[in-house]
This record gives sequence, structure tokens and C-alpha cells, in this order.
Amino acid sequence: METTEYPGLQQAADKASQDAQKYYILIMKSNLIFSVLAAALAIYNFHLVSYKEVIYIISSILLLISLILTFVIKQSKFEDYWYQGRALAESIKTLTWRFIIGSDNFEKSLNEDLAKSKFASSIIDLEKNFPDLTSFMDAELAARDPVSKVMVKVRNQPWEERLQYYIEHRIIDQTKWYTSKAKYNQKMKVFWLWAAIVSQFIALICSVILVVNPATDWNFVGLFTTLAATVFAWLQLKQHEALKQAYTTAAIELSQIESLGKSIKSEMELSRFVLDSENAISREHTLWLAQRRK
Repeated sequence: METTEYPGLQQAADKASQDAQKYYILIMKSNLIFSVLAAALAIYNFHLVSYKEVIYIISSILLLISLILTFVIKQSKFEDYWYQGRALAESIKTLTWRFIIGSDNFEKSLNEDLAKSKFASSIIDLEKNFPDLTSFMDAELAARDPVSKVMVKVRNQPWEERLQYYIEHRIIDQTKWYTSKAKYNQKMKVFWLWAAIVSQFIALICSVILVVNPATDWNFVGLFTTLAATVFAWLQLKQHEALKQAYTTAAIELSQIESLGKSIKSEMELSRFVLDSENAISREHTLWLAQRRK
């Protein structure tokens, strides 16, 4: 199902989460870069006082900017908006699929108007759990109809067609997404770990060079130790290992659930099947939130 076919509030929460993540990571990245640049200015010991003054002034400015960015991170709510937006968007997405298939409080036995009313009330109740996020969301997106034409169209199909639609557009799509993200985070984890190892190794070599030639005006030790510390800070921020494990677990579980879809024989079994599937997906983003807050 296309992004534009989900409820407006889901789209607004998803956009708010992505925007907040972008701003938060941009500030963190800039902070780390300025720290590395400040360390880079100290690699050569200038003998002329005028040169030293320029270097000290530039270093001070870079460190001041880094300090200001740290205060911005502390005072801003970008990290909270990132978490809350993701939680709200995923929760509404789960409710959306339960509505479409006719599962868990949105059974097919309900008439269409009552089902729509219950669904709209449910997502409004979810939004109330995130009062701070409302001011950060796109008002135009949030005001869009909570029930799209596609949602109603699929809901009115026979259970066999709804089952096939759910497997193709929810389970398989979500499994592919988890699998690709798991591979990406594994690759990034290995890349940044090697970057840290190389930085530390070069810092060690530079330290040995200083021991052998203490009269040299070049000193790269501070730069590469700062670079290694920056890489570890970036790894802590991105949490590639934790995300890789969460996505891998979710992908495996959904693959197993997909196979169970072949044995569905009735509307009631379909309802339970969707409920179990959505619970598995909910565990992934709940685990993600828990990992981000550590």
C-alpha cells in the first residue's frame, strides 16, 4: 500500500519523525566534525607567534560552535520527536491494517460507518498519548481523511482476496524492508568499527614516531585519537548492532508468519492471523524505541 493511502495522521507522524531524525543527526554530525577539525589544527607546532594566535583563535571558534551545538541538542526536542513520531506512525499503521482486514475491534460484522467511526476514534486516542508531537507535525497532512478509498476498497473484498493483499502488501513488503535494513546496519557496523581500529592504529604509530623523534613539530596523535572517539560516538548514536538484531529477528518472525497464511480457512482465522502478525511488527518498533532510549 502506498504511503499516501494511509491515514493523514500516520503520514504526518511519519514525516515528523523523519524530519526530527534528520535535524538531530545533522546537529550531532556537525558537532563531531567541528571537534575533529579543532583537533586537526593542533597537528603542527608553529614557531611564529602570529601563526599560533591564528590557529588558537580558529580552534577556539570551532570549540565554541561545538559547545553551542551541544546545548542545542540538550534543549531541543528533536530526539523525542523522532521517537514519538515513529511510535505513533507505526501504531496507526498497525490499526490501519487491522481495519482493512477486519481484525481486532474492526470486525467485518460491523457496518462500514461504525467501523470508520471506531477507527477514527482509535487513532485520535493514540495521538493524545503524544501531546508534544502535535506542534511538530504537518497540520495539512494530519487533517487528511483517516480512511482512504483504498482502505475501504480492500476491506470490502472477500476474505481470500484480503488475505492475499495483506501478505503481499504488508508481510512481504515489511519483511523485505527489515531484511534490507538488517544488511545495511551490519555493513555500517563493520565499516565504522574498522574506521575506529584504523584511527587507533595510526594514533599508536604516530605516538611511536614522537618517541623516536621527540623534536618533530608534527603531532597527529591528538587528531587520530579524537577521530577514533568520534567514530565510537557515531556508532553509539546509530546503534547499528542493536538495529541489525531487531530487524533480523522481525524479518525471521514475519517469514514464519507468512508461511502460516497458507493455512487460513476462514474469516475468523484471518482475523487472528492479522492480529498475530501486527503484534510481531509492533514488537520490532517497541524494541527499537527501547534501544534508542538506552
